[in-house]
Amino acid sequence: MPIAKRIGVLRSLMSRSFGLAAPLAIVVASGCTGVLGVEGETAPATETPPAAECGATPALAKPRIWRLTNTQLANTLRDEFDIQPAALANLPDEARLDGFANQASDLRIAPLLADVYFAVGEELGAHALQNPDKFGIACDVDSLAPGPCLDGFVTKTGQKLWRRPLSTTEVTSLSALFAKTAAQGEGAAGGVKSVVQALFMSPNSLHRTELGTVKDTGAVTALTDHEIASALSYLLWDSAPDAELTALADQGELRDRTVLLTQAKRLFDARDKAAPAMNHFFEQWLELENLSNSVKEASVFPMVTPELTADLKEELRLFTNSVLFDEGADRRFDSLFTGTYAFVNERTAPLYGLSGVTGDAMVRRELNPTERRGIFTSLPFLWGHAHSQDTGLVGRGSYVRAEVLCHRVPLPPGGIPNPGRFAEPDATGRQRLGIHASPGCAVCHDLFDGIGFALENYDAIGRYRTTEHEQPIDASGSLPLPSEENALPGIVFSNFVELVDELAQKPDVYGCFAQQFAAYASGYDLPELDACEKERLVDEFARSQHAIDQLVLGVIASPSFIDRRN
Repeated sequence: MPIAKRIGVLRSLMSRSFGLAAPLAIVVASGCTGVLGVEGETAPATETPPAAECGATPALAKPRIWRLTNTQLANTLRDEFDIQPAALANLPDEARLDGFANQASDLRIAPLLADVYFAVGEELGAHALQNPDKFGIACDVDSLAPGPCLDGFVTKTGQKLWRRPLSTTEVTSLSALFAKTAAQGEGAAGGVKSVVQALFMSPNSLHRTELGTVKDTGAVTALTDHEIASALSYLLWDSAPDAELTALADQGELRDRTVLLTQAKRLFDARDKAAPAMNHFFEQWLELENLSNSVKEASVFPMVTPELTADLKEELRLFTNSVLFDEGADRRFDSLFTGTYAFVNERTAPLYGLSGVTGDAMVRRELNPTERRGIFTSLPFLWGHAHSQDTGLVGRGSYVRAEVLCHRVPLPPGGIPNPGRFAEPDATGRQRLGIHASPGCAVCHDLFDGIGFALENYDAIGRYRTTEHEQPIDASGSLPLPSEENALPGIVFSNFVELVDELAQKPDVYGCFAQQFAAYASGYDLPELDACEKERLVDEFARSQHAIDQLVLGVIASPSFIDRRN
């Protein structure tokens, strides 16, 4: 059935029952994204104040609703109903240009996505008939009729999907939807499927609300406890609140900051759920979520196999877990940035120059400290930030400048030729990019080409090398820092390990990481974050000696985590 007709059928079923015909139309047409002002109108973005204007009154983000990401949706259905709908495989990738894929303003619902949601809803409805206990159906489905058993089904399923208790009016309306569907010849089974699909397709299910209850312009609106519970669980688990968190929300306890932070620590310490959520953040920050699709030229790298790329994803997961979740982990960013170990198996160990490793299992091994230092000399990063045959010098350098130092460089103007086209066939990367020394190019390339030159010691699959085309690699350079913009030439280094050791003594990398996590947690792009809030988080991160778990708690302790300003 075409999506327009499907949505029309569902809207007609829902319009009598609980007034969601208009909201559903908005979901499909606009995605219900962006910042909400008075009466749901989109409010213009405002500039954040400079740090010098920071005072005792905190700046608060605006109310909004925020669509669940593909991962959050899949995890919610798995955790609440023990189902992984086949239709989820058809979800389109989330758009991403600058920043993270979970930016609220980019999470729209286009017709194709709505079509997939409809198919997921159909699978969920069928699943309810096969697993009635998971949906709160305490009687035989065939005998289901208006009354306590039907109300229990609607109440429990609605609570799971909407992440809040349903009102009496909502329960009554959904029960009426069941009765209407059953009376149209589809029986009790059809009624169950209609209710489940209506609940799932509702904006209350597909979106997280951050609205509170106050509608006055300029007023502070306190988020409800159930909104806070969702904010906490989707940040730390990428999934819906569990029973304990929901019970505290039901009791109105989560606006107590002691209770809130205690729950945050509990969720963060639940490795089975917190680790995948934090891994997802690191994959996005490192721009490695599509590592499996990073194709290498077989004639140049014959050792590359699908198993090898899967190993790299596993290595990345194990490395970040070793910093955050393994027994004895110090949870400090320094370990991520300067560690000299990796997790390898018999396929990946030779790429690190290691011998004596056998089998598929990944084991921890120390690396040569003169060659490797931290996550940015790991195989996953170097492999993922390279082309199919060569290293991608400019891309590597500009990534570090933008995402590790938080200094985005403008895109080059159109019409500039690729300098590599005019280089000698056996030229090194530095030689190919000699044109960047010209004044018109250097104004930008001096900011990040030095990083790329330093990373030329690592080929397109991450192997350490000292020559290219039988010529010695010059990995030296300089790097002007964002925090020391007038102190030229900045950091001077002979290779990337030296650069990392120098950066480890500067505030730039640590401050940028704190801001990156704040952007991910809030669903805003970096420039949209309040300057005073960024300053607070950066200072607290420094005082914690760069403890990542304390950074997470600092974000949750932010005033905008529980309050908004209309």
